[in-house]
Amino acid sequence: MTPMSVEEAIQRPRAMTVLQSNALFSVLTSPEMDSLASVARLVRAERGELIWFHGSEVDYVGLCADGWIKMVRSSPTGVDATIELFGPGQIFGLLGAVSGCGCPLSAYAVTDLWYLRIPKKTVLDVYEGNVPLKDRLIRKASMRLYGAIDLAARMSSGRVDERIAAILFLLSESYGVKDPTGIRLQVPLTRQEIGEMAGTTVESTIRVMSRWQKDGIVETDHQHIVILDELRLSKILSQ
Repeated sequence: MTPMSVEEAIQRPRAMTVLQSNALFSVLTSPEMDSLASVARLVRAERGELIWFHGSEVDYVGLCADGWIKMVRSSPTGVDATIELFGPGQIFGLLGAVSGCGCPLSAYAVTDLWYLRIPKKTVLDVYEGNVPLKDRLIRKASMRLYGAIDLAARMSSGRVDERIAAILFLLSESYGVKDPTGIRLQVPLTRQEIGEMAGTTVESTIRVMSRWQKDGIVETDHQHIVILDELRLSKILSQ
């Protein structure tokens, strides 16, 4: 956690506003929301900052106020693979808190951001007393499982371009916004981060993305990607 500047202090969001931005928490009662807001603490993180290390035990659940966090798995050879991304209004660490499995992945700030730390005990107390929240979390966990299975199937291909295309479509499902030019991914990603998610090198990622940009399939603008031709990108997955 880094010291705040005056500008950051002015932009500091309210805890209740951040809680209300999360879809899971929309089923909570006013007293339950108040109980979370009363103990939650806003924390500032800088790009690249470690939020927690895999295998560690933390006493809170995180909720992004703005910016992005990535979940990373490290191999014995020291190669990092980005497994998930969490953006504004998304909660991270909740499934680990409920299951008691801790933190199987490391969490890093992709951008400068504010995030909310909500004590795990308070979250679990609310969770145990709210049936709609349990139902929503089960559905969310199921969707994540299906998504992971689908991604694993696509990532089993030896072709780099197919794996990168799979990552872009996965990101578009959660962070894609349609505009007149195509589907804009509302998450800042470097070529290295895309390569990590696709299980390939940054050099291979640059070659593939440059070729796609030349062919009019994608466009990049300050680490933001626009899928210009969804049909042609989908054909890469089915080749």
